[in-house]
Amino acid sequence: MIAKKCLVFSGPSGSGKSTLIKFILRTFDSVGTTVSCTTRQRRVSEIDGVDYRFITRDRFDELVANGEFLERTECYGNRYGTLKSAVYDVFTNNNLCIIDLDFRGAYKALSMDIIPEYECIGILVLPPSLRALENRLALRNSETAESIKRRLEESFSVREVADYKHVIINDNVDVASARIKTIISALI
Repeated sequence: MIAKKCLVFSGPSGSGKSTLIKFILRTFDSVGTTVSCTTRQRRVSEIDGVDYRFITRDRFDELVANGEFLERTECYGNRYGTLKSAVYDVFTNNNLCIIDLDFRGAYKALSMDIIPEYECIGILVLPPSLRALENRLALRNSETAESIKRRLEESFSVREVADYKHVIINDNVDVASARIKTIISALI
C-alpha cells in the first residue's frame, strides 16, 4: 500500500503557489487539495468552495470552539484555517493531499506534526526577487498599495526554511512546473 502524504505548500502571496498547485491537479489523478476557510472578503475572480470557503467570524469561532481546525492563523486582519475534515476528505480518493498554507500554518504543520498519521513534506515556493513579487501582486489588480507594501514586508520572514524539504524559485513557471512534476512523481 502506498503511504498517504501531505504536501505542505507555502510561500509569499504572489509567489506562484496556486499556479503550481493547479498544474499538479491537472497532471496527477491521485492528488487532491484542501480548500481553506477564511473570514476575508471574496475577490471578484474567486469562487466559494473552490478558492476558499468564505465564512463569517462567528462561524470561524464556532469551528474553533468545536476543535474542527487542523491549523489556523490570523493574517492581514483576517482568519484562515484548514479543517481536519478537509484533509480526511481528500484522502478518501487520493494518496497525496496538498495543503496551501502561509508561513505560520506551514511552520505548525511541519514542525509540530499536527497530522501524525501522515507524512508532511514541505515545499517552499519563492519568487526570484522582491521586485518580481511586487510586480506580480500589482498585476492582480486586487491589492491596494498599502496591502502590497504589507505583503512585501512580511514575504521573506521565513523562520524555519530548514523545515521545507524542497525550495522552488519560481522565476519561470514552466521550469518550476517541471521541478514540481519530478517531486510529485517521486512521491506517488
